[in-house]
Amino acid sequence: MRKVLPHFRRTAIGSSLLIAMLAFPAIAADKIVGRSGNVSVTQDELETFLRSLDAPTRQRLAADRTMLEQLIQSRLAQKAVLAEAESKGWSKKPEVAAMARDASQQVVVRSFLESVSRAPQSYPSDAELQAAYDANKAAFTAPKTFHIAQIFVNAARDEPALAKARKDAEEIARQARSGDFAAVAKARSQEPRSAANGGDTGWMSETGMIPEIRGVVSGMKVGAVSEPVRTPNGFHVLKLLEVREAGLRPIVEVRDQLRATMREQYEADAAQNYLRQQVSAQGASTVDKAALDSVISSMR
Repeated sequence: MRKVLPHFRRTAIGSSLLIAMLAFPAIAADKIVGRSGNVSVTQDELETFLRSLDAPTRQRLAADRTMLEQLIQSRLAQKAVLAEAESKGWSKKPEVAAMARDASQQVVVRSFLESVSRAPQSYPSDAELQAAYDANKAAFTAPKTFHIAQIFVNAARDEPALAKARKDAEEIARQARSGDFAAVAKARSQEPRSAANGGDTGWMSETGMIPEIRGVVSGMKVGAVSEPVRTPNGFHVLKLLEVREAGLRPIVEVRDQLRATMREQYEADAAQNYLRQQVSAQGASTVDKAALDSVISSMR
């Protein structure tokens, strides 16, 4: 069976989406969701753009109001620039018109290829998912992870300040061992984010920890509080809350990601096969080497 190596695509939600949104024109008399001077973004325009995205990206955007507002603001700015460029006849420049035609053709080709290579709704089946999971178990093996809480004491580089920070960290470690670690963290930790959570930093893999922290935590027992650990930024008093040994993640945890990856790979393969079929149907193709040499020479 063909191996499916799940890479768990992380779709970028950034400048590429902001630029892509220009491809969707506004429709008159629609509800306005954003306006700047004489340009606006309509509700239908935004919804059409969102529907064009893959489901995971669309869901992330729908849950992120800040990013949606950034999209709208960028769209308004791009429309303003476009209006200025049009007023100066920029789109009539031969080189710009050529690039616009090429971009339009690419959009048509990409959209058509997506339509002829779309995976069936039933793909992958439960059996296909299980087979892909079984064939790629190494990709689903989670490393050993540690649930850690910390109390951080910042330390300047000069010796007097470093000595004071060390003394403070040692006192904090004694308090944390004899009392409520979370309460001490909230009161004395100088790292605001974890302090607000009672020092809880969440789960970290062995490979994700800096060497100084990893060396201490890997030798601790659950519930233990460490001596102050020196790092370039200061001192850390650590508490080991939980440990998860390395092991295979169950299929139920990776099912959705694996299904999305398999569908993406199916559609990419189908598009490539369709392209090969079209080339084959056109008969033998040739390249005029002399003409190609001329093009290369003109670019030097």
